[in-house]
Amino acid sequence: MALHACAIIAHMEWGEVATRIIEARMQKGLTQTQLAQSLGLERSVLAKIESGQRKVNALELAGIARELGRRLEWFVLPRLAGIPQHRGATTPEWVSSEIDVVLEQSLADVALLVELGHLQVPARPEIFERPDSSANAEALAGRARQLCGIGPEAPADALTTAAWAIGLVPFAESLGGGADAASTSSDTWGIAVINSANAVGRRRLALAHELCHYLVNDGYVEDFRVDPPTSEDQHEARMDRFARAFLLPAAAVREHWSRLSVDGVRRAAVMLASTFRVDMSTLARRLHNDLGLVDRATASELRQVRTNRSDIVENDLYVPHDLEGTWLHPEYERAVLRAYRADDVTSARALSLLRQNFSEDDLPTRATVDEGSLWALTE
Repeated sequence: MALHACAIIAHMEWGEVATRIIEARMQKGLTQTQLAQSLGLERSVLAKIESGQRKVNALELAGIARELGRRLEWFVLPRLAGIPQHRGATTPEWVSSEIDVVLEQSLADVALLVELGHLQVPARPEIFERPDSSANAEALAGRARQLCGIGPEAPADALTTAAWAIGLVPFAESLGGGADAASTSSDTWGIAVINSANAVGRRRLALAHELCHYLVNDGYVEDFRVDPPTSEDQHEARMDRFARAFLLPAAAVREHWSRLSVDGVRRAAVMLASTFRVDMSTLARRLHNDLGLVDRATASELRQVRTNRSDIVENDLYVPHDLEGTWLHPEYERAVLRAYRADDVTSARALSLLRQNFSEDDLPTRATVDEGSLWALTE
């Protein structure tokens, strides 16, 4: 199922293609002159392309896509309904953030594999009411753990598996200092993109946060900072509370803290953070703000704690590696390989879907068709 750019471009509104080129160039931080120079074009030619006065051919568009780090099909296929325009007041509505681009790409990729019949995403559960109090956020976290198959006091070890179990497909991409996470939903499943440039505890918190947005059907969300020190947005504050409660169930935290803190708060914090795979800031907020198990001064002290190698060796601690680098769910990867084996996508398309985590040599061998058998079918 190769993308035939020439045929698609012929049916596109040129103004829409031009807008996509402008959006991608602006996101890349390039001027018309800089992009034109990299393409070997006159700036006036690129200006006419971007204004819709001059059509761009497939080879030119392929060059533009390469220079701007976008897939060719992104410029020529309609936007999916799951990605509304969600921009700041000072930003033109057609300029997307980097995480928007990855989210849109991920949604399109999953939709393609579902349409081809190679990916079956678990159906989403019922849509829940937005929690209107901290108590309701805690209750929803407990319900979510049940839906994900996690025991009421057990650590959420396989967090990406838990998300998948209720129809939320997680992706990770290193996006530098951009948003922590973003998510969106179709009618029956959702997508979450986590910024893997952050530390592992923050990545896990971000996925738990997006899980709540998904369960209450918030549609499109771009979270620049999960679990901020203060928040005037009560809805987001309750999403934060849900995330902490999902990762650090109250009864288990109380029991562990009561037992471990007799040997000192530092060791207790190190052990508890490792057991439940959270960062110290999240743990401190849970202990102080949510559960009242430590005072403000102790919470501040705990935020400064860093687990070191001696902690890991002496206490035989687990070091988590969730959502590192460019990370794809194994079920998604298997679906891409099935699509490739079935000849529904080209090798180039398969590698693109796999975000270049695979090389050409990593792809499976396709079944060869015997030419004599093929001719026999026509007799």
